[in-house]
Amino acid sequence: MFKPKMCDTCCTPLEPFKSFALGTVTYGHPNWVGKEWDHDPVPVPKDPGRLRGICDFCSADYPSTAFETAKAILMFDGPVTHVFADAWTACERCAVHIRKRSPHLLIDRAVAVLPGTLNRPERQERRKEVKALHMKFFAAQPYEVGL
Repeated sequence: MFKPKMCDTCCTPLEPFKSFALGTVTYGHPNWVGKEWDHDPVPVPKDPGRLRGICDFCSADYPSTAFETAKAILMFDGPVTHVFADAWTACERCAVHIRKRSPHLLIDRAVAVLPGTLNRPERQERRKEVKALHMKFFAAQPYEVGL
């Protein structure tokens, strides 16, 4: 659907954002809690030799496998639509929950390891966001493809 891109500066996979109002696609850094990006994204085609490997579910380094979904996942954020159509990388701890089809255990893990210092209401709000995305991931029929 969208060509996968990475940031040429930090080698992090970028997320596509489609503005239906403007009809354009832009790429931005992932919205990781506790992570402030010190540069603007510089989108370039993904280069597997340079790409920084992270778990798409908990942001841990060194993913061990990947999952694709039978359907693309759309998340709406005001006028911007986030489209998730690429493979999702997973560390071994998250992959176990995906293979067992245990969305709530996966959500618990993702929220438990969030970087930064969130207070209880912020953590609950973040859990709602993570739950919405991860439940759509499971509804999109994930299957393992490996790295």
